[in-house]
Amino acid sequence: MKNSEMCMLKFIADVHLGKLARKLRLLGFDTYFESNLDDNEIIRMSLAESRIVLSRDKELINNSRITQGYRILSSDPREQIREVMIRFDLQNNLNPFSRCIDCNGMIENVSKESVNEYLPPKTRQYFDEFFRCRGCGKIYWEGSHYENMKKQIQNLPG
Repeated sequence: MKNSEMCMLKFIADVHLGKLARKLRLLGFDTYFESNLDDNEIIRMSLAESRIVLSRDKELINNSRITQGYRILSSDPREQIREVMIRFDLQNNLNPFSRCIDCNGMIENVSKESVNEYLPPKTRQYFDEFFRCRGCGKIYWEGSHYENMKKQIQNLPG
C-alpha cells in the first residue's frame, strides 16, 4: 500500500480488544471500539465505514461478510500492538497523541485560559500547553505520563 493509503486505515476492534484500541488511538489510528457491540454491528460498521475488523474471535474473522479483517493471536496487549504494527506496516504512519484514547476523537491544541477552570491546581501551576478532544472534551497535557508513553512508542517494532 502507498503511504497515503496507510494513513487512511481505519479499524474496528471487538469487545475483547479495548486495550489494543486505546494503543492504536494513542498512535493516531482511527479505531472504533465499544464494549457492547455484537458481531453483526461490527460487521455492519466495518462495511459501512471501510474499517478493518480486529478480533481474537476466529468465527468473526472468518465470517463471509467481512471484507477486511485480521485475527489477533496474542492475548497480551503489548504483543497485540506489535502484531498489528507488523501486519499493516504502520511504523511510518504514526501520528501519536492526535486522537483521544477514550473516544477516538481528534485532539486539538487549546489555550490554558479555555481549560483553566477544569485543571487540578498543580497542573494549572506547572503546565502551560494543553490539548482537548473535540469529541468528548477530555483535557490532555504533557505530564509525567507523556514521557512514559513516548518511550512505549519508541519501543514499537519498526
